[in-house]
Amino acid sequence: MKWVYENWDLETDLGFIIQWIFVTLAGFLVSLIWIEIGERPDLGALEGAVGGLIISVSQWFVLKDHISQSWRWIFVHVLIWTIIGLTPIGLLGWVIPRTLNLTPRIVYGVIEGAKLGLCLSIGQWWVLRTEVLKPWRWIIASVLSWGIALPIGWMFGGILRQGTSFFLGDVLGLVLVWTIVAGMTGIALTRLLWYPVRSGNW
Repeated sequence: MKWVYENWDLETDLGFIIQWIFVTLAGFLVSLIWIEIGERPDLGALEGAVGGLIISVSQWFVLKDHISQSWRWIFVHVLIWTIIGLTPIGLLGWVIPRTLNLTPRIVYGVIEGAKLGLCLSIGQWWVLRTEVLKPWRWIIASVLSWGIALPIGWMFGGILRQGTSFFLGDVLGLVLVWTIVAGMTGIALTRLLWYPVRSGNW
């Protein structure tokens, strides 16, 4: 099975990361056509399925050249985001906090972001487990990515909204969330895909 590059250089890494950020952000922005940014109770399983489908199809265009059976990436995301939409965790990629107070935005952003990263990474691990060595590292990367990105984005959105009184401030905060998540997970993927699975590595 040869779906990954065995000798990546810095230029290749940066190219992949930039593509990953671009398609992830594009997927998020396109999803806003069908999903209205709101609070947790406003978004459910249907929005989760739609958002998961759009984001994962966008990412699939980059990932399909690097892993086999990449269609599983789409399947897993639709399933996981749908389930998350039914749980108290909520669709945090499209959710803004009710409060403009920055302290709870930061504290709960870390906690809830880590929860979301864990839920997503379990499904993503299932896709990557036969493609890379030590796929458990992806779970750590995902938890860190969302645990760092969500409080930063919520804080940024809160500051903008306090300064302008416009809801758009929180939307831009979510754009920042997806940018940070895409950047960090893109870096993690380059590190994981560096090592192809060979016989005897199981």
